[in-house]
Amino acid sequence: MSKTNLKLWITVALLVFSTWALYPSINCFLMSRKVQSGKGKDFISGKTIKLGLDLKGGTHLLLEVDSSQLDVNIKVKDAVDRAIEIIRNRIDQFGVVEPLITRQGDKWIVIQLPGIKDSQSAKDLIGKTALLEFRVVNNSQGANKVLDLIRDKGITPDQYRENPSAYPDIQAVMPQDASVFEGKEDSGYYILDKTVLTGASLTNAKVKFDGQSGQPVIAIEFNKDGAKIFKDVTEKNIHGNLAIVLDRIVQSAPLINQKILEGKACIQGSFSVEGAKFLATVLRAGALPVPVKVIEERTVGPTLGDDSIRNGFISAFIGVVIVFLFMIIYYRSSGLIADIALALNLIILLAVMAYFQFTITLPGVAGIALTLAMAVDANVLILERVREELVAGKTARAAVDIGYQKVFWTIFDANITTLIAAVFLFQFGTGSIKGFAVTLSIGLIVSMFTAISVTKLIYDFLFKENLLFKLKI
Repeated sequence: MSKTNLKLWITVALLVFSTWALYPSINCFLMSRKVQSGKGKDFISGKTIKLGLDLKGGTHLLLEVDSSQLDVNIKVKDAVDRAIEIIRNRIDQFGVVEPLITRQGDKWIVIQLPGIKDSQSAKDLIGKTALLEFRVVNNSQGANKVLDLIRDKGITPDQYRENPSAYPDIQAVMPQDASVFEGKEDSGYYILDKTVLTGASLTNAKVKFDGQSGQPVIAIEFNKDGAKIFKDVTEKNIHGNLAIVLDRIVQSAPLINQKILEGKACIQGSFSVEGAKFLATVLRAGALPVPVKVIEERTVGPTLGDDSIRNGFISAFIGVVIVFLFMIIYYRSSGLIADIALALNLIILLAVMAYFQFTITLPGVAGIALTLAMAVDANVLILERVREELVAGKTARAAVDIGYQKVFWTIFDANITTLIAAVFLFQFGTGSIKGFAVTLSIGLIVSMFTAISVTKLIYDFLFKENLLFKLKI
């Protein structure tokens, strides 16, 4: 009975897990739409079953890499690959589940964000270059002269940088390797020397609150090499100013009172709490290697439409009910046992999808349907083999034991070959194909357990309790 007890405990554990994992989804489904869209859903939204863009709707963006600003030593393909990696990191930290991020052509990136209807926030997160630089403020006579000329001419730093040859008088007094930058929120202009440190040396960025003002600031930490450079720069420029520049805007330019050994600094500014969290997320994920621009934007509803999705689920439900009825009518009590295993198969599959936050897309629904079909096939093989043993004169218990023994490897081979195909689909496929492969893989593993172990466990229990004496198949 040791094997039977083991199967029983595994089955009970899976049922408890499935109930716990699916409760948030059931609770959310029973909520009204008004409650779902409000704060009441926040508590459970991270654990519910996720629907893809084709079933739930969301934001669709097409980005183009601005190759004109790419370093001559960097290939466009490499820049696009790096941009995709950084955008994926940003979206993952932002909490979007199962986004679709893929290359299209030579310099375009397609992004689909299921459930995200605020396209502006998505664009701000994805498109922000987040180039963080540390530059020493130049306070020389030449720098002050440049600032006076810029103010007199009424031009901006961007106007000067775009066409410096149009202002020869400014070029003549501009310090070597220096440039003019704009301060945050009209705080003035700065003449800054060349970059001494960039955000590439960051190891962490997180939101803290200033002890005096109570305003949110972004605390950053450098890696070992960055900390050494930061120490050297602060040591050489005591009583000077070190500008913290983000996307060519000076966020602050604090006075250097002493050399800083720990490799830590704070970015101060008029940040809101949400703005500070947003910026910290972008800095942690890294700066884009090249600017990107949105050339196509769509906030879409479900691809199929609400009516079509509802009809699709109704038709799937009717199909499952028909299969359940067929198994009961054709195989009688044994068909009912098979139906219990099928129901358990579907419950465990959905629970795993919910717990690991896999997104169900339309191809994923097809994977669920194929999983149930293969589970039915396994049960049919078992029952037909048991029927052969009954016709040969075996007792009910002997027929069940022999039937399961002889059909095991047939079911195993059929499922393992399909599982291998699913693994290759996941490895080399993209987007929705991966969703299909994930659903199919999980379903195959679960169906192997339910079709063989759970049904056999039920038979063993019925025979042990003398509740089943004769099988009619």
